[in-house]
Amino acid sequence: MKILFLTFILAALLLLTACFSDAPSSKETDSDTPNVTVADLKGWQGEVSQKLPGVVRPGKRAALSTRFAGTLLTVEVEPGDRVTSGDLLASVDAREVTAAIAATRSKINATQASVEQARLESQRLERLYAEDLIARVRMERAQVKYEELQAQLQAAKSELETQQANLSYTRLTAPFNGRVTETPVDAGSFVGPGQPLVIMESRGQLRVDVPVSSQVASRLRSGEPLSVIIGPEGKRLPATLTSVVPALGEEATGQRLRLRLEAADDLLSPGQVVSVLVPDRAQQTQSSQWVGLPRAALLRRGQLTGTLVVEQASSGPALRLEWIRIANPPANNSELIPVTQGLAVGDRVVLNPSPRLEDGQAVTIKPSGSQHAGE
Repeated sequence: MKILFLTFILAALLLLTACFSDAPSSKETDSDTPNVTVADLKGWQGEVSQKLPGVVRPGKRAALSTRFAGTLLTVEVEPGDRVTSGDLLASVDAREVTAAIAATRSKINATQASVEQARLESQRLERLYAEDLIARVRMERAQVKYEELQAQLQAAKSELETQQANLSYTRLTAPFNGRVTETPVDAGSFVGPGQPLVIMESRGQLRVDVPVSSQVASRLRSGEPLSVIIGPEGKRLPATLTSVVPALGEEATGQRLRLRLEAADDLLSPGQVVSVLVPDRAQQTQSSQWVGLPRAALLRRGQLTGTLVVEQASSGPALRLEWIRIANPPANNSELIPVTQGLAVGDRVVLNPSPRLEDGQAVTIKPSGSQHAGE
């Protein structure tokens, strides 16, 4: 009987020990609950923007041609080649120009000899006239002939300068550092004045052209910051509105916004179509029910957009994954995103959420407290 009683006491002690060992301490529970930083949402007070298509253009573009007709002898570059200012790109047959230069130089030499002879003759007749040995008209004729030959000499020199300038156009050189984009004519072809032979671009400074209506253009000002959206991830690049190219008609969709990209990106190339966020101030009144969500609180899961909202449950703060609908973000690269559906003013959202956070998970708000969205 005594042995049975001792066995019962030992079993009870073991059971109590197991129960206490399974119960987590308050410190362990607190350490397993993640700490989060939250922000209290306010009503949207920023701009409303619209997304418009734009085309990337090179900062510089040159279509190089010759001034006269001739045979294209060589094309020294291929599309895609990088060139430096002064590099030879193509050459045109210059034999006719060279022959004309030689003929003009011979003409100049002969005219110079005639001018010198006429000068000496004019001086001789002036002395004879001074001695009253010849008539005045004879002296004047010699002076007129001398002046005519001087004019012919000057005309020949001007002709030589023009021909030498034409000779420089037989060698097409790069006007700036850049990349060759097109060589529309092959060597051996007969080319004429103004016909593009080599087209090159400089991509050091890209720009974006955006076709807009006159109403949209009238609400924008030069120097206004805008945003360009590129790539499948929606990467934002800062841009500045530099000018508005006017259209022919008041209501025509022919005006263009010209934007300067503040930083180059490897994903951009001339001719590429991008999206541009432009302020839509005409729709500003429709945003009174929207909420401003910090970018740091935004979650993307495939095609869905959401955020983690902190709710007060019976056991303490807990997370709720809320899928939301957003409008186009502001064109001025604001840190807030307009939310049109899914959130309300006063909601608390998690900033910079960890990938380990889940819907329904209990959390602890950091002692620093919450902050207002936009602060």
